[in-house]
Amino acid sequence: MSLQKVTQNIEQKRRISFVRFLLLAAIGSVLIAKFYFMLYVVDITIGIYSFLTSFVLFNIIFLAYFRYKDPYLEAQDVDITKYAPLVSIVVAVKNEEDNIRNCIHSCLVQTYKNKEIFVVNDGSTDKTGQILDQMHRESDSKNFHILHLSKSVGKKQAIEAASEIAHGEIYAFMDSDCDMECTAVEKAVKVFCHDRKLGALTSHGRVRGAYEGNIFQKFQDVYIDGSCRAVKGAESTFGSVTCCSGSLSFYKRAAVQDFIHEWAHDQFLGMEFKFCTDRRMTAHVLGTPVEPQADKTEKTYSSILAIGSDELENMRSSSDPDLSLSKPSKPCWNVKYSYSIRVNVGVPTTISALVKQQIRWKKSFIRSLFSTGGIYWKRPFLSALLYYIQTSLRFVRPYIVFYSIVMLPLKGDVISLIFWISGIMFTGMIYAVDFRLRNPGDRLWLYRPLFTFLTTFVYTWLLIYSAITIRNKSWR
Repeated sequence: MSLQKVTQNIEQKRRISFVRFLLLAAIGSVLIAKFYFMLYVVDITIGIYSFLTSFVLFNIIFLAYFRYKDPYLEAQDVDITKYAPLVSIVVAVKNEEDNIRNCIHSCLVQTYKNKEIFVVNDGSTDKTGQILDQMHRESDSKNFHILHLSKSVGKKQAIEAASEIAHGEIYAFMDSDCDMECTAVEKAVKVFCHDRKLGALTSHGRVRGAYEGNIFQKFQDVYIDGSCRAVKGAESTFGSVTCCSGSLSFYKRAAVQDFIHEWAHDQFLGMEFKFCTDRRMTAHVLGTPVEPQADKTEKTYSSILAIGSDELENMRSSSDPDLSLSKPSKPCWNVKYSYSIRVNVGVPTTISALVKQQIRWKKSFIRSLFSTGGIYWKRPFLSALLYYIQTSLRFVRPYIVFYSIVMLPLKGDVISLIFWISGIMFTGMIYAVDFRLRNPGDRLWLYRPLFTFLTTFVYTWLLIYSAITIRNKSWR
């Protein structure tokens, strides 16, 4: 790279950092203004809600862009030639004849060689099974396996079926309508080898075909991009990502193997809960102490990775009982997000399909409250505080929307209504500018403020509907 290009890159990074500082300053100024308005000007209910949303936004932006460090950038120089752990890539698929070839091809062409691939055909009724068999015949890989299930058992049990015969020290779970970049697995392995306390790692998603797609694909692209980089980036600062995305996430076998059966046969409200609760799997990792999970017959390098502490410290603890007793409880696994590990995500292209997807996700969110909420207080204070505030706001939001668009006009309080709507627009614009900074020249940023209104006035009510219909077991 020429000196001129290096100089240009440095200048560009400085400009981006300066604009991010201005964004943070703007949010801070609005936060102070909202505190004043809450006390002296607007309706107290709207004032408190708006203040808390800006408080959360300020912390997310600050953590994501001034504290977050991409774990891959810290691990990119790790030498994995001497030790390359086996990775089991698992894909559960049902009726994805239009997407499955692209998905499986991305698994086969990974630059990381020590891998095995398990594709579970969950009772597909279209041509998915035929396409998989054809790809198997065309492939020269001996570690490419296809499991055809005679009837659909759901995504979680399909994954469990593969896990029972997989041997990898690291799992890579990917949705069947997605495809990952060819270096994704190699990057993930380096991160796991670098961070011995890492239990799970999630990737950065972008919507496949968003630029040529319709408005719903564009909406979801800017949302997924921002949600990953901002929200997961902030959570990753504390090693406490609350949800490893189903699109592509990696798990250390030692952190999840004993839980997969329980997860796959999850019971909720006296019934089997079939939705693929990625949040619940993540919560298990977050709440599980780092334990040695070595093979019973021999001590391998992977067991040292799983322990997360050096041999000298282990010897000191075992030889000095008082030292062991005085040590605090064992730390839990870390869960992180990497901006460098990319996956292309397939998304709904119609409003009907989008609403159904959101209902599934919100049902999984409701189910995860008892698992994530029950353990997240053990995570670092600021991370836990932000999680509980955001969770509370999600349940309060339906009332706030109704109160703002119905009750405030009836009371003649136009100022509070304008104040609330302005807050929605401000939040949307902050994420839009953030998207524009990271994607120079990309005009999709214009869709982010519009999407904020969609989430406020449509998605908000889906949480109530999801709670009412949570006994509906269909996962598709």
